Amino acid sequence: MSDTTQRTWSFAVPWPVVLVAGLMVALLLAFSGAYGFHGDEMYYVVAGRHPAFGYVDQPPLTPLLSAASVGVLGVSPTAVRVLPAVEMTLVVVLVALISRDLGGSRRSQFLAAVTAAVSGYLAAGHLDTTTEFDLLAWAFILWLIVRLLAGADRRLWLVVGLAAGIGLENKDTLLFLGAGLAVGLVLARRWDIVRSGWVWAAVGIALLLWAPNLAWQATNGWPQLTMASRIAGYAADNRAQIVPLLWLFTGPLLFPVTVAGVVWVLRARDAAPWRATGIAGPVALGLVVVTGGKAYYAIGSVAVFMAAGSIAVDRWLAHGHALLKGASFTVAAAVSGAFLAYLTLPILPVAAYAASSLPSAVPDTANQVGWPAFVSTVEGVVAALPAPERARTVILTNSYSEASALVLLGSGLPPIYSGHNAYWAWGPPSAHRTVVVHVGDWRPTDWSSFFVGCHDVAQIDNGLGIPNGEQGKAVSVCTGLRASWTTMWPGLRTIS
Repeated sequence: MSDTTQRTWSFAVPWPVVLVAGLMVALLLAFSGAYGFHGDEMYYVVAGRHPAFGYVDQPPLTPLLSAASVGVLGVSPTAVRVLPAVEMTLVVVLVALISRDLGGSRRSQFLAAVTAAVSGYLAAGHLDTTTEFDLLAWAFILWLIVRLLAGADRRLWLVVGLAAGIGLENKDTLLFLGAGLAVGLVLARRWDIVRSGWVWAAVGIALLLWAPNLAWQATNGWPQLTMASRIAGYAADNRAQIVPLLWLFTGPLLFPVTVAGVVWVLRARDAAPWRATGIAGPVALGLVVVTGGKAYYAIGSVAVFMAAGSIAVDRWLAHGHALLKGASFTVAAAVSGAFLAYLTLPILPVAAYAASSLPSAVPDTANQVGWPAFVSTVEGVVAALPAPERARTVILTNSYSEASALVLLGSGLPPIYSGHNAYWAWGPPSAHRTVVVHVGDWRPTDWSSFFVGCHDVAQIDNGLGIPNGEQGKAVSVCTGLRASWTTMWPGLRTIS
């Protein structure tokens, strides 16, 4: 077995890389339960408790993993955030491995790990969403591709197919990477790869593993295409966010490392074997721009550029004034990491956070605050109903976040339903449930086509004045169904 083949399976990295990864996961876990759940996290747990080969808004992997995490560790934000923290820590190690296999020194590998650890990967590791596993899949596949482009055993393509198939059961944005690599291989004239039967075997494995979700989508009318069209409706906003996101994700002061990596992979003579990966990133990003997808859909390609940039920085350090240059890199890394942590992690006491401008600047963090108060308000409304009415009551929420919070955190509540995304498939309510406690905005906006009368009885207040998705929303009691639930349910469906 050749040295190249042996190193394909080597996960050895210098101990400073392990230290950086360890510090990152420790930081993420330390703050994992500081505020509370994000609504999406609770939705994934509830969705995972309704096992399926797919859902309206995503493939099944993340919901199943989220439900399993809660099943093992209990219902808490920390329980669902252990896996994301570990996944992003693995990405840090993979970026160092990519640097190694691009020819980087031990110092280069350390620089790559630091760059990744203080980047958007740190922010991503705090929340349990489909993005974290997607970022891990991109980094893992790109590492394997780097090895294969340098001449590793081509049977490794089977592992690429396996990783891609599993990744597609989490998020179909991996298709952007596949398309980018295909274009990159052609433009880089890597006909040895294009003609390889192992490559096509990898494609076949990926499609085979993705097939259950594709079958589910076909059976259910391709709802993810509908979801994609809704997202594309915000194409202008999505495109406007791409440059700011790239800047933030690659580090407010460390982004030149990634830029240097792009230049090195695309232009350096000694980077020629990996030119295809350098082309793949911009192509994937271009496809996101054209389709109007969300700005982060192709962000996973930066793993290669961070790794390549670390080689450029290592060579820069070697050309004199190493102490001064090293100090400047250290300061840039520290400032970038601190800034991203301040923006995206719950490092402030919640009262100080409420008094800052952060809730308006970063809605994802604001939406982690107030769920216990939200649930308590709805419980109070239900408890105030006369006993005969409570026996006929159902809770109907505007969003999956609201429904999921009541399912996971509520106690003694009537059955909970929503027309939003996957929740719609789990309805409608039973025919005898004719009293409705409605939570949140109305969707559709005209409730009178569904109920004879509705009146507001409470208002959601997180007690801190934090503007988030629930603050100030009404809780209503509605009576008098205009028709049966079975008849009305199609009109209550929302995909967004």
